[in-house]
Amino acid sequence: MNLNEHSAGGAAHQQVATEGDLPEVNDRYAESILSCCTHMYDAIEIHGVRDMLAGSGADGTNFEIDNENPQLFSVYVHASEGGVDAVGDHSTYALAAEYARELSAKYQWAIHDHVPNKHRGLKTLQ
Repeated sequence: MNLNEHSAGGAAHQQVATEGDLPEVNDRYAESILSCCTHMYDAIEIHGVRDMLAGSGADGTNFEIDNENPQLFSVYVHASEGGVDAVGDHSTYALAAEYARELSAKYQWAIHDHVPNKHRGLKTLQ
């Protein structure tokens, strides 16, 4: 998977609403990605992501890493040979960080957090 492209392994993403009506997203799907292949991964990453198709009139979603203007926060597992695979999508940084900590404790992998401090206390941005 390209580091700048985000695919949720078939999981549907909710559209980001206006600030007064933000949906809560707490999708966790590491087990479906890691069930056979934990030996292929060596770390966890947290990134902000943005739907690049939002507002374009196009159908579907195309989430890409955007740590400067995130709409959601995603947790990835880092492949030992390079690249990442998404394993969770979250409407808040706190939910993403919590999931990353759970995975880190379970698999004994380090967490590489790429979200700037200015976004760590915020709910989904527009």
